[in-house]
Amino acid sequence: SRLNIFVAMGSTPADAPKATRRVSPSTNASSQTYILFVVTCLFVTMTGNFLHHRLADPHNVHKHAMRQFEMNHLGGHAKVEEQKKKKQSALKLQSAVLDTGEKPPPPVHDLAGLSCSDHGGPSDDLAKEMIYWSDIPSDDAFVSPIGANSKKRKYLTFEPDGGGFNNIRMSMETMIVMAHAMSRTLVMPPSQGMYLLRKGSGKKHFSFDDFYHLEQVGYEHAGLHVISMEEFLKTEAMTGNLFNKTTGDAAFPPNNRTNWDGIDPKPLKEYLRDVTLTPLNWTPGSCLVAFPSDDGPEHFAELDEMMNEVNANFPRVQEFINKPVPVNAPATERLREAVAGQVKQLCVYDEKMQDAPVVHFMCYHKMRVRFLTHFYAFLFFESWEQDLFNKRFVRDHLRYADEIQCAAARVVAAIRDRARRRDPTGNPNGDFDSFHIRRGDFQYKATRLEADQIYENTKIELQEKATVFVATDHQGKPFFKPLADHYDLVFLSDFKEELKDVNTNYLGMIDQLVASRGRVFFGCFHSTFSGFIYRMRGYHSQKEKVEGWDQGVLPKSYYYSGKHEKSIYQSYGPLRTPYYSREFPISWRDIDKGIEELSAIGDDSYLIEYIAYVYTTNRSSVHKNKRSNSIELWSFLT
Repeated sequence: SRLNIFVAMGSTPADAPKATRRVSPSTNASSQTYILFVVTCLFVTMTGNFLHHRLADPHNVHKHAMRQFEMNHLGGHAKVEEQKKKKQSALKLQSAVLDTGEKPPPPVHDLAGLSCSDHGGPSDDLAKEMIYWSDIPSDDAFVSPIGANSKKRKYLTFEPDGGGFNNIRMSMETMIVMAHAMSRTLVMPPSQGMYLLRKGSGKKHFSFDDFYHLEQVGYEHAGLHVISMEEFLKTEAMTGNLFNKTTGDAAFPPNNRTNWDGIDPKPLKEYLRDVTLTPLNWTPGSCLVAFPSDDGPEHFAELDEMMNEVNANFPRVQEFINKPVPVNAPATERLREAVAGQVKQLCVYDEKMQDAPVVHFMCYHKMRVRFLTHFYAFLFFESWEQDLFNKRFVRDHLRYADEIQCAAARVVAAIRDRARRRDPTGNPNGDFDSFHIRRGDFQYKATRLEADQIYENTKIELQEKATVFVATDHQGKPFFKPLADHYDLVFLSDFKEELKDVNTNYLGMIDQLVASRGRVFFGCFHSTFSGFIYRMRGYHSQKEKVEGWDQGVLPKSYYYSGKHEKSIYQSYGPLRTPYYSREFPISWRDIDKGIEELSAIGDDSYLIEYIAYVYTTNRSSVHKNKRSNSIELWSFLT
């Protein structure tokens, strides 16, 4: 699809200088042929010299070999990738300047690591324990093949889920990955109230930027553009570019309002539903959204054929228990595992949706329209490289903000210090275990066990008198006495000094992060809060290469309910409905494979850019032979 650039070569760039004189109509054919011949010779000569210099020159061959050796054997990969990152950032900065005429603000967060010097500590040495993410510049440069060549900016808008924060997080992850896959500008919802996140007397309305560095993510990624709802409404709605689907008339926001931060979003939601394409049939659990490895309707049709092939011998879930399909397997094999025993049809990003200026995804519980699902369970990519890219993208960039990570790092350091002091000889590393015990308004009554039953279900895996951190929504420590009789229990409320001046609405995220670092972890079945802890433990397991990492299993992660689900994570299990109720190893297992392939795609981009530059620079002399020259250039490249 990168070669589509040549299809557009016949059009004059907007900034190209105008011709100073017209070619006389009397110019004879032989003169035109001669000019074409000379230009072609110049083009071939320049390209030949360039290719010789880049590919055949001994100095460059040696340099390339040394770089490969560094990357493969001497840890030089990071240095080379850092150079790529700087180049990519420079290109994006230049692009922003050309588009707006203004220099964008510089990055304010280092997504690659974690430094807590500006967030009250701890030291970088202690903070690094929290890092499960990686900095992969070749991922930053990756652009989806779908819609990448669209000449007009298109948008994806969405309504946050109406449930708790982890339901909201799951939906948000899905929307961001879809925006990247569709090459659409992602419009973030305005700040608004979020269920269970209105604690204390402080802030009552939140945007995703309060919890994630989304502005920074959009800055770093070539394939993702992120704007606010206010910017979208000013740019498109107030300029008359949005039309009522029923009347066809230009429609403006309610009361011509563009800033909806902290305001009841219901009128805005109704307005967006009226002026956008809203795919109500895209329902998690009933269909799978599939993206081909190349653009064009014929490639989407190939996916339908692939699904028909799978349905002809529909797979069962049991076929994949402890038998994961390789992450780089052919698309049909990966599709078989993705739909096994559950989904039998695809949601197609068809031409109508592709042509829509704005695609809007609703959350309306009464209509059962809700994206309560994991992105990796709802979206399928024919290209395994793109599939793994998206899983790394969520791991590496949709992480909690530094302030939250650092607060958790301070608590983890304090717990380890406590555990170490209690047993300096037997526990020099300060290991501790952890629970997430959900009570509150949880609708799954079977998980509401009393503390003495929780102890009976978990005592085999825990050590008597061990330090145990408990993340919980239950108010009152007396409930936990049966556990406190056997363990040194600690709660987030025990670390007031470490959490001084921390926004109380961050405490749930901090609970998750601290619990994820437990040696042994017991979570609550069906809880999406526990689910994200398991996923983070999965990310850590891949980075630390702990036992079972190659199969994606988590040998020290359990559910405390004590039934058949207790040891689910002790073996590899494929996707199963309801998807939202737990996390699956497919989201973290072996997702760093394929980085080299994406990097290789980016490495030859300079050649495409150079040839395009040479060709367009000399095209004015050969504009009457655009088609034949495009074919000739295609032959040369292939």
